[in-house]
Amino acid sequence: MPNKNKPVLITLALLALAAACALTPAPGLADRHRWWAALGPVVPHDSFPADCTLCHLGSEWQDLRPDFAFDHEAKTGVRLEGAHNEAHCLRCHNDRGPVDAFTAQGCAGCHEDVHRGTLGVRCTDCHGERVWYPENQVAMHDRTRFPLHGVHAATACIRCHPGATAGQFVPTDTECVTCHESDLLQTTNHIGLGWTNRCDRCHQPTKWELAEED
Repeated sequence: MPNKNKPVLITLALLALAAACALTPAPGLADRHRWWAALGPVVPHDSFPADCTLCHLGSEWQDLRPDFAFDHEAKTGVRLEGAHNEAHCLRCHNDRGPVDAFTAQGCAGCHEDVHRGTLGVRCTDCHGERVWYPENQVAMHDRTRFPLHGVHAATACIRCHPGATAGQFVPTDTECVTCHESDLLQTTNHIGLGWTNRCDRCHQPTKWELAEED
């Protein structure tokens, strides 16, 4: 007979786990080798040396030796740089499976592609290992059909790409009126004289209020 209380028990277990994680503070960078509740189950130690005192101190398995150190490059052949060198070990070495299976996929093995494949697979074209924020975006935009000059270079991406905050850079129309229709409607003579396109004949992207005649 099915257990009618099972969904309730599962919900209570999840709430208890969430509460435990919420009450457990995240360790600092100096403690990145230590485990904490929000990181999930402890990675199996089957392949570790049998001598626990090589890493642990006393009877509390949570306390590591003050002189504990792990040279990742020397032991694994993989050099950790930037933010990867400061990440907690269990972010990569956890119960999800062998880390090699994820590193073989490149950045996508660990980091979700919020761009949904629209910007290609080479994350390093925009992102570095020091911080996750993209770099050199204005210079890269110059290689598109709409180079950013003047005020456009200082304008928030979301003004032209509504999905930018979620990493969705859907192509947009490059005609001036697409973004500046409200500015056009506020004028007193442009529409009547038929000045509804080729705004760049009079206006420059350095200041919206002034127009320059050819």
